[in-house]
Amino acid sequence: MKKLIVVLACGLMSACASGYNPGYYFNEVQVVNLTGATIKDVSWQVVNSPKALSCPEVAKFAMCADRFPKRRYPQQGIELSWTQADGSEESDMPNPAIPVYFSPAFPLRVVMELGEDGAVKAFYEQDEPSRDGGFYLD
Repeated sequence: MKKLIVVLACGLMSACASGYNPGYYFNEVQVVNLTGATIKDVSWQVVNSPKALSCPEVAKFAMCADRFPKRRYPQQGIELSWTQADGSEESDMPNPAIPVYFSPAFPLRVVMELGEDGAVKAFYEQDEPSRDGGFYLD
């Protein structure tokens, strides 16, 4: 019995030391153009992954998006690049934090909004089933 208590105590201590790290998944990436003009050569790639997409042109207030079977959460970030209307090339590597209230049971959507000043606002969204069996955006 003493050995069992020691083993359980060691297991609990190692769990506390490693921290909470749920297995999140994502199944969609959206790049939203809020720059006020059409942008070109929009591309993104999940770092250390073959998952990528490019859109030759994205009109203002439109998006370049892709939906796919769920994949592990990209803890290392997403490389994003695009060409502004004035011809300047921009790039960023956003890696937003996942809100703690999101459930690992449902996949995430990565949303990256490109602002007028060239800044990227990146965040996650999650669909969850509603009581009537459909889905709603959280």
